[in-house]
Amino acid sequence: MSDAEKELSRLRSAIDAVDDELLELIRKRAQLAGAVGEHKQGRGNAPFYVPSREASIIRRILARNHDAASTSHETRIPDEAIHGIYREIIGACLALEHPMTIAYLGPEGTFTHTASLRQFGATACYLPCSNMEKVFEEVESGRATYGVVPVENAFEGAVGQTLDLFADIERNVFVCAEIQLAIHHHLLTRVESLDMVEVVYSHPQPLAQCQHWISEHCSQAALVETESTASAAERVQQAEDDHAKGLAAIAAIEVAERVQLPVLAANIEDHHDNTTRFFVIGQHDSPPSGEDKTALVMSIRDVPGALHSLIEPFASRGIGLTRIESRPSKQKLWEYVFFADIQGHRDDASVSEAIAEVKAMAGGFIKVLGSYPVSKPL
Repeated sequence: MSDAEKELSRLRSAIDAVDDELLELIRKRAQLAGAVGEHKQGRGNAPFYVPSREASIIRRILARNHDAASTSHETRIPDEAIHGIYREIIGACLALEHPMTIAYLGPEGTFTHTASLRQFGATACYLPCSNMEKVFEEVESGRATYGVVPVENAFEGAVGQTLDLFADIERNVFVCAEIQLAIHHHLLTRVESLDMVEVVYSHPQPLAQCQHWISEHCSQAALVETESTASAAERVQQAEDDHAKGLAAIAAIEVAERVQLPVLAANIEDHHDNTTRFFVIGQHDSPPSGEDKTALVMSIRDVPGALHSLIEPFASRGIGLTRIESRPSKQKLWEYVFFADIQGHRDDASVSEAIAEVKAMAGGFIKVLGSYPVSKPL
């Protein structure tokens, strides 16, 4: 054996030893997580999933990753990789504390499914739902521990159906976490060239997010909306060969792999920094993490300066609004409700005071949808 081969063998043996250490440490962490679960069981209805605690863990680990890179000449492991590794570890340990069922807009392979996996890891049990209302119902009934729903896209704005479900004051769900997922769309089809595409299937959001690319490269194609990107791909995949000519779908690479459709064009989104935000919903929100937002739905009688009246209690206390959207109330013609994300936690004194002030307004209404840790794009 040459010296080079001996050195390679030595390095591989060292890696094996580190892997053994890592496995033992993961097992030790799992044992501690199990002890935490037993402690929570003794406290009655204490939630097993605490997004603020998970956010603190991830933030601390990423900060240590940055500190290690700044004090050494070693290559820093990318934040995305560290985040993914720890999400899987946390998810696996959480499953030991308490098995979780996660409802999401299905079928498998949708962006909501991908966001759910990124948040809860591969160990959780996943429940695909045919529509957004079903996700809410599964969480409300307790059949699902948590649900994941899309709330807005960075370029196409709010997902109206999700907001309408939150506007229903009878619904008893809370926002407990957010997920930001980088979105990349691909054209899946059996045809060999773009000029042969006659019909493009997809969910309305991807169709809108790729509209300029479609008009430039497939202007001849008819656009057909479907309930999800996965169902769009399945329609193309299941079509008989004689009827499949010219059919295409816009979906994620995970969908292409699952239904085994070729990718004719990759990354066709009009904006390559395209990001969609999702809410995790449950029967509780999250305790303060130190960097939080609070989701609200508000309304007030239609008088001049009404919107200013709703915003002023937050502005006067220096509370920033990171998003505000209006939606028809569906109770009265030309009556609207306003959805807002504000900086801070509902338990913060200034936030609590502002919410109380809106509640006290004549004709005013406010509902706290939940407080949750600020996330970063994955």
